[in-house]
Amino acid sequence: MQHGRLTGLAAAALGAWPALVLTGCGTLQAYDGARLPAAARATVQADPVISAGLPVQVILRKAGDRTVPASRARVELAPGHHVLIVDCRIAATGATARFAIEAELEAGRAYRLEADATAQRCKAVRLEAR
Repeated sequence: MQHGRLTGLAAAALGAWPALVLTGCGTLQAYDGARLPAAARATVQADPVISAGLPVQVILRKAGDRTVPASRARVELAPGHHVLIVDCRIAATGATARFAIEAELEAGRAYRLEADATAQRCKAVRLEAR
């Protein structure tokens, strides 16, 4: 390999990088059946897996009985009672804490998972309506 020049494989990997980043922003439909209209579903947003240096990162792991793939930071759910399993990761220490959040989600609403954390540990994660 010459200096200052990428091999075909390295260039292809760098070219795929934007697609990988965008994949982490995808939405998971976490209910059965056809997609509900926006006014009839709830949306829960976590942090993207590729955190771009966030000091605290909240990662959604499960929504009800559905495992949320690492490539998804947002889930669409039918309104009603849900249990969300989330991890809260502190970048500086690498510490991860797991939380179960029970919530009654309303149709047409968007929610965001927010961490209550210090530089050393996650104390809690809460679900905030937007």
